[in-house]
Amino acid sequence: MNTYKLTITALLLSFVTFFNSSCKKLIDAKSADGFNVETDKQSYNIGDTIVFSINKEVDEILFYSGKPGFNYNHINRTNEQGTNILKFQTSLSQANSSNYGDTLLLKIATDLKSYDSIGIANANWENLTSLAKWPLITTTGFVNSGSVDISKFNTSDSVYIGFQVLGKQNAATQQRKWQVQNLTLNNVLSDSTFTPLFAAPFTSSTSLTTDTVPYFQFVGWSQVNIKNNPHYSFINTNYNAWNIGDFGINAINAPLVINNKPCNSSGVSIQSAYPITFDPGPTTVKNNPDNEDWLITSPVNLKLVRHDFPTSVIKNFVNTPTKGMKYIKANGVYAKYYFLVDSTFKSGKTYDMVFVAQNSNLNQLKQVVKHINVSIN
Repeated sequence: MNTYKLTITALLLSFVTFFNSSCKKLIDAKSADGFNVETDKQSYNIGDTIVFSINKEVDEILFYSGKPGFNYNHINRTNEQGTNILKFQTSLSQANSSNYGDTLLLKIATDLKSYDSIGIANANWENLTSLAKWPLITTTGFVNSGSVDISKFNTSDSVYIGFQVLGKQNAATQQRKWQVQNLTLNNVLSDSTFTPLFAAPFTSSTSLTTDTVPYFQFVGWSQVNIKNNPHYSFINTNYNAWNIGDFGINAINAPLVINNKPCNSSGVSIQSAYPITFDPGPTTVKNNPDNEDWLITSPVNLKLVRHDFPTSVIKNFVNTPTKGMKYIKANGVYAKYYFLVDSTFKSGKTYDMVFVAQNSNLNQLKQVVKHINVSIN
C-alpha cells in the first residue's frame, strides 16, 4: 500500500514538473524600438540613387517604394470599386446565310440562384452583346471582343457572366458552331493597379506577364442545357451542349463516362482547357431542333482588390541582404540601402517610402514603421 502511494505521488510530482516547464513563458521578441532610417535629402531626380541609412539591426526589413502596387497604406486593401474590363475571344463555323438567326449572346446577372433552368429563368439577365465584337460569316479564326466595361454592376456583391447560344431549327442546314476562349476580367483602380478577378490566389505584386493570362481553371465554368437535350447513349458522346461540366462537376469528378471520356449531364465530353465549344453536331445533320444552351462563370466580386506588397525584403530572418544593401556597422550606421529612382516614377510627385522593421519569435512580432516622404523632381 505504501509503495502504491509513493508511486502515485511520484507520478503527480512528475506531471506538475512537466506542466510547469511546458507553461513557461517564451522569451519575448527583441524590441525594434529606436529603429530609424534617414536620407541625405528629400528630393531626387529620375535616374538618381537614394541612399537610405539604417541605424540598427533587426530580424527583417521590408521596403515599400510608394509606387502603385507597392504602397504601404494599401497592404490591407482588399475591396474597392474600379473599372471592370471584360475581354474574351469567340469563333464561328458552320455559318451561312441560311442559319443567320443562330446567335451567341453575352449576358450578365447579379441574382442567379442556381445553375439550372429555373435559376436562369428567374434571374434578371442584362444583354451586353452589342458592347463586344463578334465573328462574322466570313471571319476565320478567333475574334477579340475588345474591352467590355461592366463597371455598372460593381455595386452588387457578385455577378455572373453568361454566354447564351440560340440555335434555330432549319431543314436546309445545320446550326452554327461556336467557341469561346481566353476570358479575362480585371478591376482597374484609379492608381493604375489592376486585379485579375479570375486568377490564382495572389502571392505577389502585379505582373503584366502572369496577370494577363486567361486562367480556364479559375473561372469555374458551368453549362446549362435548356432546349434540345436528347438522351445520350453509353456508346458515343453527345452534341447540343457546351463541352464543360455542370455546376460542381468537372473532368475529375464527372459521374458520367462515355468511351473513357468524362462527360456532363448532356453526354458531352468535358473540356479542361480553352477553347470551350458548343457543337450542334456534324454538318450533315439538318433540321436539328431549337437549341438554347448557357455557358456561365462562377460568381465574381467586381470590387476584389489584391493588396499591395513590399518592393523588396531588404533583410530577411536568415540574414540574407537584398541587392543594394551594404553593411556598414560604423559611426551609428548599421547598413545602407541604395535605391534607384527609375523611369517608372513620375516627376512632380511625392512618394511615401516606408521601411518596416520586424523582430519576432514563435508567438510574437514587434515592429517599427518608418515613413519617409521623397519628392521626385
